[in-house]
Amino acid sequence: MQIVVTGVNHGTAPLGVRERLSIPEEHLGGALRDLHGAVGDCFVLSTCNRVELYALCGHETTGAETLRRWLGARGGLSTTQVASYGYTHGHDAAAQHAFRVASGLDSMIVGEDQILGQVRRALAIAREAGTLGPVLDRLGSSALACGKRVRTCTELGHAAPSVVSVAVEAAAAARGTLDGARILVVGSGETASLALRQLRSMASAKVTVVGRTGESAAALALAHDVAAAPWDALRVLAGDADVILGCTASARPVLTSADVRSTRRPGASLVCVDLGVPRDMEPAIGAIPGVTLIDVDRLEGAAGTLRSARHPQIAAAEELVADEVERFMTWWRDRSVAPAIARLHQHALHIREAELDRALARLAHLSERDREIVRTLAERVTSKLLHDPTIALKRDPEGANMALMLDRMFRLTPGVDTSPAHLEPLDTHQPSGDLS
Repeated sequence: MQIVVTGVNHGTAPLGVRERLSIPEEHLGGALRDLHGAVGDCFVLSTCNRVELYALCGHETTGAETLRRWLGARGGLSTTQVASYGYTHGHDAAAQHAFRVASGLDSMIVGEDQILGQVRRALAIAREAGTLGPVLDRLGSSALACGKRVRTCTELGHAAPSVVSVAVEAAAAARGTLDGARILVVGSGETASLALRQLRSMASAKVTVVGRTGESAAALALAHDVAAAPWDALRVLAGDADVILGCTASARPVLTSADVRSTRRPGASLVCVDLGVPRDMEPAIGAIPGVTLIDVDRLEGAAGTLRSARHPQIAAAEELVADEVERFMTWWRDRSVAPAIARLHQHALHIREAELDRALARLAHLSERDREIVRTLAERVTSKLLHDPTIALKRDPEGANMALMLDRMFRLTPGVDTSPAHLEPLDTHQPSGDLS
């Protein structure tokens, strides 16, 4: 078996593709159970900047094709289109990718720590859906531990910006200042909470939060000392706002161009920042005179500048990731091939000892020194024959599958007696006779 990851992210696919492939959290449990029927153990990481499928597959190539076909079918894309917009990693590279993601090294904003919570949530949903399995559970837990270690042992996570903080700064730059602005935050989840925290730290503004659930919006408003409003007031508030931040997990836009046109004051300027994937605001809003629309892909330029500035921290973090990947792969190899290697060596030992006893019984005239030479010869031949298969099992990405084949070829299944007396001869026509 191999760990395989297939997906798209902010660096490989535009927003229009990512939102077609994204899976809202409320649909993730059902999607996982459906995927589990196609590939076995799996989990899905779906955020504003990536959609990734992690699975335990029998083979990297066929497993990746199954994952691409499944993902494309959900978003109305062919497997070829998914492949052209995405990436696939298997075995060591899959583990490395998962660890880099959890460490913030693969994020649009390098070092941001929101991804840790998103990975943790993805694993929890898969665990609840019964699709995670022990290997992917270990992979996810190790990735989270790696992310924490990177943030503890390097400067990468210290005062790291987030997509939300960069978005708020982009809104301030587009308007000139947020001081005195009427700001509408749409949504009441984690992204909205981060936006409110950022707004309160950098601007003196009149902020109102609107959420589909009145209770959650009210609780969020109370926590951040801002106003709350019911969902049905969204259109009216949008018409009076200077800045709107879209922070929902809605599968469809919650604000349309018709909403903005019908409520907007003539000549009034508006900055819209859409942090949703799928989008919270219709793209056509950006064509309305006086309206500036900023989506997550427009933040890529600022993200690139931050990435360049943090290059020294990135190098240190990559070293830690490499260390953690090797630790995980050691566990994986031990789990998947070490028992088979032990069975093979035990099988060879049984045959060697039985044949040595048989031969030495017929060579009673040999001196003790000559008998030791024969025994050493048998041990050396056995060791040399086992060396290359053992190394291949430990190092080859197909090691787990090779171990299964080894069990079948040599009948090494635990509980089955593989001693020479219970084995049929490989060639019944071999001549027999005294070795002497």
